Amino acid sequence: MSKLLYHGVNKTMDAKNQGEIRPKGSTSKVSPMRDGKIRRDGKFTREYSEANAARAQQIDGSPYDPRAISTSTSEAIAKRFATSGNTEDGFIYVIDADRLEAEGIQSFKFANPEHPHEQEVTLVLQSHSCIPSALIVKKYEVKSDW
Repeated sequence: MSKLLYHGVNKTMDAKNQGEIRPKGSTSKVSPMRDGKIRRDGKFTREYSEANAARAQQIDGSPYDPRAISTSTSEAIAKRFATSGNTEDGFIYVIDADRLEAEGIQSFKFANPEHPHEQEVTLVLQSHSCIPSALIVKKYEVKSDW
C-alpha cells in the first residue's frame, strides 16, 4: 500500500488553479530574511535551500515566494483546509507520496514543525508548475456542515 498525503482546497481556489495543485510561489530555494517572522531557533539555515522553502511555507510563504505545497498525513486536517474551517465546500486531493522523489519533488516532514497538529508534509517542486496528475490517486468533493 502506498503512503498517502492529503491536500485540501476550497472550490474557489480549485477553480482558479484549473483543477491542479499549484504552488503560490515560484522559488524552490530560499534563505532567511530579517523580516521578524524567522526566529533564531535553528529551524532555518543561512544558505539557500529547499528545506528553507519548506519552512517558509509553514510559517508564512508570502515574503519568500516558495514553490511549495502544504499537505497532511491526516485526511481530517485536509478536510478542514478544503472547507475553510467548515464554512464552504471544497476538494481533497489524495497524493501518492511514494512516487514524489521519482518525479523530482522533495518532501519535508520536520521533527519540529511550526504547527504540529497539522501533521504537515511540505512538498517543494523543483521544475514542475503543479503536482503531476500521475501522482494524484483521487480527488473528491467534501461538503461543509454550514
